[in-house]
Amino acid sequence: MVSAMVEDANFEDDQLANMTIDDIVRASRLLNNEIRILKEELQRTNLTLESYKDKIKENQEKIKLNKQLPYLVGDIVEVPILFVSLFCML
Repeated sequence: MVSAMVEDANFEDDQLANMTIDDIVRASRLLNNEIRILKEELQRTNLTLESYKDKIKENQEKIKLNKQLPYLVGDIVEVPILFVSLFCML
């Protein structure tokens, strides 16, 4: 593995030695443009990830709220039962 990296470095050195200054400048600009594009893509992906995280957090909160028992409904059901039992005692 290390020898392959050394060979690649030697190959790149040979390529640079054979290039003119204009070719080197052009290759440098191409690399800079590619780096800029990749950074923009990374930033866009990170923004999308943050958006998804926020949506997941909101949905988890909604799930927690929906899992809670509806206490008002329980109170309404209990009230008629109390009235019926009070009238039965009279």
